[in-house]
Amino acid sequence: MRGSRDSREVVEYEISRRGHYITTCVVNVDLLLCGIKVFPCGNGDDVRLAPEQQVEILELVQAERRKITDRYPVKTYEGWHQSGLPTFEDYCFPGDTVDEEMVEYFVNSVPPVLLRASCTQAGEPHSHEQDERGSHRPTYITFHDLGGGCWQFDGYCFEGENTNRVEKTYRQQRFEKRLAEARREAEQHG
Repeated sequence: MRGSRDSREVVEYEISRRGHYITTCVVNVDLLLCGIKVFPCGNGDDVRLAPEQQVEILELVQAERRKITDRYPVKTYEGWHQSGLPTFEDYCFPGDTVDEEMVEYFVNSVPPVLLRASCTQAGEPHSHEQDERGSHRPTYITFHDLGGGCWQFDGYCFEGENTNRVEKTYRQQRFEKRLAEARREAEQHG
């Protein structure tokens, strides 16, 4: 089940034993990503998810998110909020085409660092990354104008640049790490 501004992304997972349905467990995806393994179920009990169940749920979430993010040739601000994905990082990836409303959202949220058609950057640092000289510098959400109301999301770039400096965001790393942990646990468990 997709999240929204007012609710969390959840998966309703059926619990069965020996092929018989027992109950439905509601798994909050953010909590599962944080390592929580026990979730409430429809019958009033809490269920501890086995590693295999965790893998199944995380792979489902990954596939469903991919369906959402791959669906649109131009990602819109409205589409982001309708997608149910919790953050911009979950919805847009460097190289994606976005609408002007998306760029305006970031530029109007905090004073921009740079406001040019060739390089528009939101004002709060996304992260600090090492540059070619070994210094750590802030990166900013960066866009450039493609014309016709479309912009390209260039990624998380140093000030005045359009080169993405963040290979994977913290949220992407956290998801991949949790899925890898669950897979290892499932191998050891099975």
